[in-house]
Amino acid sequence: MRCPRDGNRCGKHDTVRRCPGCPLYQQAKAARQALWRERRQAQEQEQVQTQAQWREQAQALARARVQEQAQVQAQVQAREQAQAQAQEQAPVQAQAPVQVQAQAPVRALAREQAQEQAPPAATVADAVAYRYDGSLAGFFCCVYESYYLREAPAEILTEWDAQPTLLYTKTIATDQTVAARVRDSIPAKISGDALDLIETVFLSCLKEKELCILRFLTLAYREGRKTMEMLGNPYVAALLDAEKHLLKEAHLLKGFVRFSDYGGVLASQITPKNFILPFIANHFCERFSEEDFIIFDKNHKAALIYQGRRREIVSLDELPFPEADEAEERYRALWKRFYQTITIEARYNPRCRMTHLPKRYWENMTEMRELL
Repeated sequence: MRCPRDGNRCGKHDTVRRCPGCPLYQQAKAARQALWRERRQAQEQEQVQTQAQWREQAQALARARVQEQAQVQAQVQAREQAQAQAQEQAPVQAQAPVQVQAQAPVRALAREQAQEQAPPAATVADAVAYRYDGSLAGFFCCVYESYYLREAPAEILTEWDAQPTLLYTKTIATDQTVAARVRDSIPAKISGDALDLIETVFLSCLKEKELCILRFLTLAYREGRKTMEMLGNPYVAALLDAEKHLLKEAHLLKGFVRFSDYGGVLASQITPKNFILPFIANHFCERFSEEDFIIFDKNHKAALIYQGRRREIVSLDELPFPEADEAEERYRALWKRFYQTITIEARYNPRCRMTHLPKRYWENMTEMRELL
């Protein structure tokens, strides 16, 4: 079949713009435009449905909170009415001391229940504290709660770090479905680098890291992909500094870890500020692929276990190390002698050494432990 305009074969006119007047080219162009319009309409409908689902869930949560508040207020009023009736029925003069004593625990109980169960009358910034289980999925659920209920929590605490506070404390349950939605929204609405940054900073020692990440996400959902380029913003800068600190410590510990042989198993103890076991696991598993070893993080109560070419990071409150045998003691003495032998006395500079080898790592290093 040939082009009715110039007699050429029409197989090239549906993609190459050499014959704008060709009817076959115009048909192909119209078909592509129709396909694009259908795809755009499908995307818009899917977005509208998703927003409607989120809106319904937020409204359901709000209605549940209002119902819970009404129930608590009704319980408190019922207790107060019962107490008032008891006071009216009892003799005023003879039972006055008893009434005062009985009234105190009832009111204290009512206050405790109101503090534990009743949500605030209005959602106000810095008027609520979140408590979660300490996992990344639990934190993403806190982000969902804050974003869709328009709350700005003053504190986000883990279950083991929670302290008594005058703020209304809300316990956020971990929901893997909600956490997955929040996690998937970060690379979709911001960028993949933002998700990597959040996952890294969550393992850092940054003070109030949960609040810093939440403020960063609030900014990033509004500004989009350009957030990662806003280096002057205090929320972005705080996360980048925390990431840099963690990665630097992980790099240092790749050279500062000292193993000891306990019956064919290599064991070491570290005390880092950040939780760096996931960042050093590949290095040691590849370097000691034929060995069985364990690296115990004393500060974070966790251990990297590598055995039979399989690795796992587990929670471990304590790891008592056995006494070193004679062979291990001889190896330690040889390592100390090697360290002393390669020292250049003319270039001895303690301050420079502490710059490259901070003193907080010395307690776990064979050659430096005696210098403390």
